[in-house]
Amino acid sequence: MSVEFSNAYQEILLDNLMAIIKQNFVFQTQLKLAEETSKAKIELQAKYDELIKTKSNVYDTTHEEKTRLQGALNDVMKKKLGLEKQLQDKDVKIISLKEYIAKLETVVPQSKLKKINPEKIIDEKPEKQTAPDLFAIKANDGSSF
Repeated sequence: MSVEFSNAYQEILLDNLMAIIKQNFVFQTQLKLAEETSKAKIELQAKYDELIKTKSNVYDTTHEEKTRLQGALNDVMKKKLGLEKQLQDKDVKIISLKEYIAKLETVVPQSKLKKINPEKIIDEKPEKQTAPDLFAIKANDGSSF
């Protein structure tokens, strides 16, 4: 081999080596950036999965609470309707009993009504009270001469 060939060979070898080293550096830099991006992506995916779980738990809890409240509301509404029906039945019964009492009071004599219920006296003929005579002389009251 000649010296010129050897020098050219070494120069080309050195140029190729430098090109390979440059490519290696670029490749390693790209790998490092890709790793950092991959780590960031994995962290974001983990946070996303955690948020999805939390959101799912919130929806489940909310749904359970809604179901519980709806059930309680339904129970209260059933009780309310039952109580309203009982109240209507009692009102109808009270009205019918009042009508029955009124009929009985018209049939029963006044003296018997006074014995049964002294507070409720039905006066068919209210007595007319007269005003006392202020100028009338009373006997034996000690005020006359």
